[in-house]
Amino acid sequence: MDAIEDPPAVDPVNPFSPTAVARVTEGGALATTVVTVAIRDALAHLDNYLTTGNGGTVAVVGDYGTGKTHLAAELLAHARRGTTGTVQAVYLDAPADTFLSLSRRFLGRLSREAVRALVDDYRAESADVPTTAGERTQLLAERLRVELAEVTADHSVGTVLAMLVDPATETAAWDWLMGYPPGPALVSAGVTARTDVESGAVETMGVLALLLARRHDRYVLVLDELDKILSTAGRPGDETSARFSRLIGVFTSAGALLVIAGLPELLHLLTPQVRQRIGPIVRMSALTAQDVRDFIRQSQLRAFGQARLAPFTVETTEYLTNLTDGVPRRLIRLCYHLYQRAMQDGTQVTHRMVREAVRVQFDLASRQDVAADVRRVLTQEGWSYQRDHLIGSLRDLPVDFWVPLDEQGGGCCVLLTESVLKAEEVDELNRRVVAIRTAVPDSEVILVVVGHLPAEFAADLTETFSVEPIVHDPQTFAEDLSGSVKASMRRLEQTLGADALTSVRQRVERIQRQQTNAQRSLERLSYQLDEIRGDLRPDARASTRRDTVSSTHQAETGLATALPGRVARVFVEAVQALDQLTGFERHLRDAFTPSRPEPARRSGEAAPLLRSGLRSRDVQRALGTALVLRRLIEAFREGVEQWYVNHRHAPHPADLQRLDRLCETYDGIAEYLPLFQLDLLDDLALPDGGTPAEPVDRSLSWSEARSMFDGLSGQVRRQVIDS
Repeated sequence: MDAIEDPPAVDPVNPFSPTAVARVTEGGALATTVVTVAIRDALAHLDNYLTTGNGGTVAVVGDYGTGKTHLAAELLAHARRGTTGTVQAVYLDAPADTFLSLSRRFLGRLSREAVRALVDDYRAESADVPTTAGERTQLLAERLRVELAEVTADHSVGTVLAMLVDPATETAAWDWLMGYPPGPALVSAGVTARTDVESGAVETMGVLALLLARRHDRYVLVLDELDKILSTAGRPGDETSARFSRLIGVFTSAGALLVIAGLPELLHLLTPQVRQRIGPIVRMSALTAQDVRDFIRQSQLRAFGQARLAPFTVETTEYLTNLTDGVPRRLIRLCYHLYQRAMQDGTQVTHRMVREAVRVQFDLASRQDVAADVRRVLTQEGWSYQRDHLIGSLRDLPVDFWVPLDEQGGGCCVLLTESVLKAEEVDELNRRVVAIRTAVPDSEVILVVVGHLPAEFAADLTETFSVEPIVHDPQTFAEDLSGSVKASMRRLEQTLGADALTSVRQRVERIQRQQTNAQRSLERLSYQLDEIRGDLRPDARASTRRDTVSSTHQAETGLATALPGRVARVFVEAVQALDQLTGFERHLRDAFTPSRPEPARRSGEAAPLLRSGLRSRDVQRALGTALVLRRLIEAFREGVEQWYVNHRHAPHPADLQRLDRLCETYDGIAEYLPLFQLDLLDDLALPDGGTPAEPVDRSLSWSEARSMFDGLSGQVRRQVIDS
């Protein structure tokens, strides 16, 4: 029996992968494969295509680590082993970019020589033998146009492919296929630039798929992680969906099989019309305990020539499968670490070893780090809370966070726990919930798991807690916790029947706390920006004098800068727009203008207006936001100016990446600024004429300025690159 196999002798090789990340390589040995339901279904669809030749699209979807890329490698190997004629099978990892980038990667994968040889085969089949090179090219172009009519109506494609076999025009033809404008040789042949390079890129892929499918009996293209293209700019628009639909259509017309693989969101990113054009959908399935045992035996057979289960046992493989929910990447990684530990200790793998490995590999965040994340979320949302609050008797453990519902006695608890890997741990958490609700009947409890939570245990805990536990994920934790706390407090208000006035008062107080916290964040951010500006300055003292004496003059005139005029003007306009919105800088200058007839009148008006406005805490916060935004724009300008001085002559790709990082830094800080507060400065704002603006004009001015601040980095980058 597997459970009583003797431990093997120590082997120098660990038969399992430490990363469990599949890679598709040409001619490389396939990793160990266990035939799951998903693999069996996908191979059946491939065999149907290899038999019938009916082109179409198969979608393979699954979460990270479920084996999509491994399945793609298995499909490629199976297609290349096909006995029905010759099969061409190609794998592409889709870039997080455009269809043009995908087409270029596709062409690069095929190579110019292979495409030229493919077209040359068509020329060799011609029965006629024209006397001149021009006649031969013209005849080949006409034949290709007829051949390609199924997938494209663009006659230029046939012309360009025919010119690809001529050494004199080969480079120009290849560049056009890669999406670049036509060169002089192509223009003289009547080839024009494509008006829509993205759609042209899709047609190029379809054209080559048709030629390959006709040259070979079958053609299979596997596009892995295609969701990266569709989600690069958020939800795809009509044009992107139309191009993807076109991609499916041209491959079907070409008689080729297109396999698209990606996350489950791939299907949700598509319109219903496009989804209907996709054929079978294969969903990655979890491994069973028997699958895991088969995998372990096959892996050791490949490594040692012996299909053994030891040092694992039937019981530990069952336990391992339950704790990882059968996700292949998790299982393989744990098999690696458990095998290593068992060989070092000279023992079999035990349940305790499995739990320890899970905690080490999956508890990436510490409990202290997650507690700090909880504090930040509650603070930013304006909730008052208590740490390590004792509910019930002294014998009970305190809850990590208690969010009270003011004087009504109820509240929401946030409990933190490490990975839940045993039924006893589930029982203990359930007992804590019962004790909390006994002590405070009007309470909600949110469980945050710092580590791993198997699906089976998650279902049990959800039933007791009434809300699904939150498994800490750095990318989504803040949003998940914020939503859970809001929903819990709303349910408590409804249960306790809080009157409308009390609810409004509580919300107002929470908003006030949010604003106070935001103001503190702005102050810290302002201090950090000052430090950043100091780091960017080659001469801090000279820069300080410049900022204190003539920063306003520089912003308004654009003088004393190494930036090109167009780039400097972008920053000048941004600062001027901010000054017009707030009016603070102008009022402050006017308040201290030396006595002259006209300025004196304005000075007499400016000082009281400032004093009146600054009595409002909202105005103070808004001015703080304006100050940070101004300093942010100035720091951004200084960073770009320093970059331009060092890299304006023929910047390398690495230099452009530094410019991109400067733009990303501006965007990353600007998106956290509550720019909506600037609308509170209506009374201070002055247009160029010095008279208060009408409300309608003011609204239009704010709308334009907001778009300027939001799009500043992109506009700056374009102007710098074009300069």
